[in-house]
Amino acid sequence: MAAISLKRFGLVLGLLLVSLSAVRAQDDIDISVSLDRESIGPDEQAVLQVEISGSMQDLPAPTMPTLDKFEVYSQGRSSSISVVNGQVSSSVTYRYILIPQASGTFPIAGISVVHNGRTYSGNAVTLTVSSQGTPPATRLQQQAATPNGQGRDYFLEASVDQSNPYVGQQIILTLKFCIAVQSYGSPSVEPPSTNGFWTEVLGNKPGYYQKINNRTYRVYELVYALYPSQAGPLTIGRGTFTTTVAARSRSRDPYDLFGDFFGQGQQIQVRSEPLRVIAKPLPEQGKPAGFTGSVGRYSITAKANKVEVEAGQPVTVSIRIEGNGNIKSVAEPTIPDLPDFRVYKASSNEQISKTASGISGAKIIEEVFIPKRPGQMEIPSLALDFFDPQRGSYQTIKTAPIKLTVSKPEGFATSPDLPVLPPGVTIGSQAQDIRFIKQDPGNLRPKGTLIIGDPAYVVVNALPVLLLAGTVLARRRREKLAANVGWARHRSAGKQARKRLGKARAMASIEKANQFHAELSMAFTSYIADKLNVSPHGLTTDSIVEMLKSRSVNPELTAQVINFLRQCDFARFAPGTITSEGLAASLKTAEELMTKMEETSIA
Repeated sequence: MAAISLKRFGLVLGLLLVSLSAVRAQDDIDISVSLDRESIGPDEQAVLQVEISGSMQDLPAPTMPTLDKFEVYSQGRSSSISVVNGQVSSSVTYRYILIPQASGTFPIAGISVVHNGRTYSGNAVTLTVSSQGTPPATRLQQQAATPNGQGRDYFLEASVDQSNPYVGQQIILTLKFCIAVQSYGSPSVEPPSTNGFWTEVLGNKPGYYQKINNRTYRVYELVYALYPSQAGPLTIGRGTFTTTVAARSRSRDPYDLFGDFFGQGQQIQVRSEPLRVIAKPLPEQGKPAGFTGSVGRYSITAKANKVEVEAGQPVTVSIRIEGNGNIKSVAEPTIPDLPDFRVYKASSNEQISKTASGISGAKIIEEVFIPKRPGQMEIPSLALDFFDPQRGSYQTIKTAPIKLTVSKPEGFATSPDLPVLPPGVTIGSQAQDIRFIKQDPGNLRPKGTLIIGDPAYVVVNALPVLLLAGTVLARRRREKLAANVGWARHRSAGKQARKRLGKARAMASIEKANQFHAELSMAFTSYIADKLNVSPHGLTTDSIVEMLKSRSVNPELTAQVINFLRQCDFARFAPGTITSEGLAASLKTAEELMTKMEETSIA
């Protein structure tokens, strides 16, 4: 018994230790602190990143030390979570922008997290702030100040890195929106007009902080690459940034304690000044013959997919043009006439890279060269001409020639116009695998009749067309009826009236005389209402007379209709004199009058 109790005690103790270790493992938290750079100038900024990871979903936020020598702005947080074999692990990254207030070397330590009564600390980092840095541009400093010397809350600055470029030369346009007051959301942008330029959007930089005239601004930048397409003065229009800023409300109520405390949103719009660029034409001196207008700095290479090939087999040559400039407009190298090759273009594509400094990339052209004969052959150098704006001169670059070893295939004919045949192939009237080409075509005349002239063929093929046309017409008619209620009522007035007359015919008995005359009266009243697109309810004989008179209906026919309607009303309210012969006469009179009404144009 003692042995059994000892085993149970050991088992319980082991489970307890495992549980404690598991709980401790779940509570383990790791903090990693880093800077995007270790040294900055007095007018620059650094990004402090704090990453907290652990085996739990809800990780606590870090406790930050007091950083007296910096202005600290939170740049948000990002998180991730993963579950592997039931084990949960997550991480949260906090980012802070540090703007220095003094120069020197500053250690950043004491970033910690408290969880379940336990404190976890991150590593220490050091940020050095030099005493000298690149001050803001003079134009920015001028824009940040009003004429009376006060600081602006927000402004928009537009600038180009080249104001006198060559035609086709890449220049960088930067829109810089600076705001020193609280704003809501990201600003919206209306780009400037760039008539006379080929324009590419390079993108926008993430918002950052910059100190201008001893005031901290949040800065948004949008960058464009512009390529002048013509010489002479060109104007870059005004760019516009729109955003919502906090504005204090001034309450006139003396008892309103919070009217000046809570801010209100106010939409503001800032526009940049237009810029003037004078584009220089490309010089005529030294311009190569056949120059196609490529501007920039490029290199060119050519590479074949194989250098040993049989005659008549293709060789794919990949030509790569790489460099800085408008890579989309770079001209392809001209391939000279090569009597020993057949040349076909296979494909062309661009690989574009956009950065804040401009556009670069590569254009890849694939050409297929098919040698016509065996022997040692060469694909010659391919030349590319372009204008280099940095040097101010034209440049010509060439690929290295490509040497090919072309072997003779079996059955090769000396004439390149004859096909290459394997051994044992016969060409002639005795050939069984191909049709021999006759030298004398003989008497050429059509055999039989064309099927298109067969009436049955015409009917069979015309029937679907007629059905389709009928379907289209019917659909258009339905759509017109649905869209124009008045026209639909006018079209169906006669059909509805005949239905009512048919219904009245079924009631032509003395027992149903009242319903019979009511249906006859309603047939004429509804007919006239549908024709004129008015409501049949409330129509009187006087109003009917006026409407028919205004539509120039025959007065005699109008009088007959009115008399008939009055007879129907009299028969409904004085049924004592009704006979079967009278009912038949009334029905016949109604049908005759309805026929006359149908023959009369009422609109």
